[in-house]
Amino acid sequence: MADNVILEVNGLSSWYGRGRERKQVLKNVSLTLREGEVLGIVGESGSGKSTLVKCILGMVPETQGRVTLHVQWPQMVFQDPYSALNPVKTVGWILEEPLRAIGVRDKQARRQRVLEMMRLVGLDETLYSRTPAQLSGGQRQRAAIAAALIQGSKLIALDEPVSALDVTLQAQILQLLTELKETLGLSYLFISHDLSVVYQICDRVAVLYQGEIVEQGDVDAIYDHPRHPYTRKLLADSMDLDE
Repeated sequence: MADNVILEVNGLSSWYGRGRERKQVLKNVSLTLREGEVLGIVGESGSGKSTLVKCILGMVPETQGRVTLHVQWPQMVFQDPYSALNPVKTVGWILEEPLRAIGVRDKQARRQRVLEMMRLVGLDETLYSRTPAQLSGGQRQRAAIAAALIQGSKLIALDEPVSALDVTLQAQILQLLTELKETLGLSYLFISHDLSVVYQICDRVAVLYQGEIVEQGDVDAIYDHPRHPYTRKLLADSMDLDE
């Protein structure tokens, strides 16, 4: 595996719908992700960010091109953890379910793994028997992150993971993600429309516009010297929001 590349996407295109309703969403997208790297996928709503990651994870049926994964069990963390977590089950059950799915039959071993993961993401053991409705927004997102990590995946896709949180919680979750990346040797695909958040956590950025990558490169290079007009627009809009 050259240069520790764990993900290669070559000429990826995708479509939704059929007949006259058929619409192309992604157009000849190519990118790579290396071990320990955070790649930001940025663009306005409807640019194809979420579709790209769903294609990479095999969640979109009609695609063309090649996606090569060099890791097992890539997982996704969604923007709204409440809708992603089973509302009628406890945190313990939710975190044990992925272990049951990969054949961990020893109940005590599952429980120990769950408690270890809860500590790792900053959830108190007393939350083990609570349901998602009994958790705060920040706790729910931590539980969703734990669920994504518990099988031992090294590649996590994060779809607007902090956009539903207030600024203080955003900072806490971003710090947690950075610590987990270092501790567990993770790589992230980080989807966001918030370029200030992307700058904080990402090493490289790919800019999506109408289903095409119009620019990609190191964060500093893209932010300091954007080449494409769309990238310049995104950065200008972001600066206006910050003022």
